[in-house]
Amino acid sequence: MARMPLKPMKIYSALSETRDLSDTPARVLVTGSDLDAVQSVYEALIPGAAAGQASCLVDAASGTDVPPLSQITENDVIILVSAPADIDSDSFRSRLSEAEAVDAPVVVVLTEAPGVQVSFPGVGPRRVVGMAPGGIPPADVLAEAVADAAGDSGVALAAKLPALRDEVCRQLIHRTARQNAVVGCLFIIPGADMPVMTLNEARMILRMAAAHGETVGSERALELLGIVGTGFGLRAVARQALDFFPGPGWVIKGGIAWSGTRALGEAAKAYFDGSVRVTPSRLAPLVDKLKKLRG
Repeated sequence: MARMPLKPMKIYSALSETRDLSDTPARVLVTGSDLDAVQSVYEALIPGAAAGQASCLVDAASGTDVPPLSQITENDVIILVSAPADIDSDSFRSRLSEAEAVDAPVVVVLTEAPGVQVSFPGVGPRRVVGMAPGGIPPADVLAEAVADAAGDSGVALAAKLPALRDEVCRQLIHRTARQNAVVGCLFIIPGADMPVMTLNEARMILRMAAAHGETVGSERALELLGIVGTGFGLRAVARQALDFFPGPGWVIKGGIAWSGTRALGEAAKAYFDGSVRVTPSRLAPLVDKLKKLRG
């Protein structure tokens, strides 16, 4: 298999980091004065969750009290459900201030779509969701807002709440692709960026595995890194094409890094979703062909 510029200690570090993220006691806390709307938000997030895992989703409308402020941490995501008419009320502003005090990210769900972009102190427009007619929250928009608010904690949440997985993985892919594009542009010495990019991709794939509820042990990591090995080979081939294209090399390198990482991430996502089965034995012939091309 293709040799990757990644030392075993780096792999171990990425594994440990992923395990720590998986063990993060993250929760989604849904609260608001309109109990029917709160319940609708809860039901949009719960599909596919096993009974034991759904405990990370706390719903004030289903008889489960939202924990007191002293028990909320920065790993929790607070969803405030409110009618548009109430967003200027003292109670709503007070809840925002309380979340800010414990550094917990907030998603605001309005019981009616506002029709314009809305933001609040500490809550940008990407984290404001308007319900569709009939009091139904758009599941994809809600997942996007929650994943954006959760950040790294999204890995642990997605493992327990399948409704968040697609969006958590999509954001992982885009974030890693952007990082590698910057790395590709900044590194001048040929090949110096490879270890950094490969480690970023290894982290991405390990986190995607954890987000799908996979147990990421050493044996599993070796299989997953076969996918990264293919990405490394493809990028090495693409780099040789730089001599044939006019224009600033750093721009082309950044583009190759971005597109290559994104393609690798999408392939990994398909693998974890079960639509594509990729194993080291199936990757080996492709890597051998790439090595011959690199000649």
